[in-house]
Amino acid sequence: MERAEVNPSRIQDALFGFERSFTSPGLQDTARKAGLTCAAVSVSSSMRAVFFGAQSILNDSIDLVAVAGVDGRGTCALVLAGPEAVGRWNLMPRARLAARSLHGSEAALRQAGIRSDELAVVKQSESGARLLCELLDELEIRQARWGMVVVGELAMLVERV
Repeated sequence: MERAEVNPSRIQDALFGFERSFTSPGLQDTARKAGLTCAAVSVSSSMRAVFFGAQSILNDSIDLVAVAGVDGRGTCALVLAGPEAVGRWNLMPRARLAARSLHGSEAALRQAGIRSDELAVVKQSESGARLLCELLDELEIRQARWGMVVVGELAMLVERV
């Protein structure tokens, strides 16, 4: 939230994805320590947490969502924002969600109308939120436009802005 310059009180939902056997005994306490006053829930994977957060924004039910992924290497957190929140709070997005699919990378590419050879970076593993953070960093470093995160059959295509 600091990097995104978002006041924690503006976050409407917090989603925590725990990979494999990781759990959080004090999820609400963790959210409160981060300054969040919204509801916080956990789901079975960080990629699912990202998908749920994106779906809430795409359905216009939520403007700002905090998503955190926890795995054996640590924690990665993202703030997802809808277009209205970007304008209202003068946010500077790193990327936009171009497509997502429950049916693999080819389906996501078809949704966005781009070819696989246009992808500059593809990250594939079991930890979706961490991969998405790494993907965004790499797209910025390389000044590349398109990247994709794939976890099993879940695929998310992003465009650096």
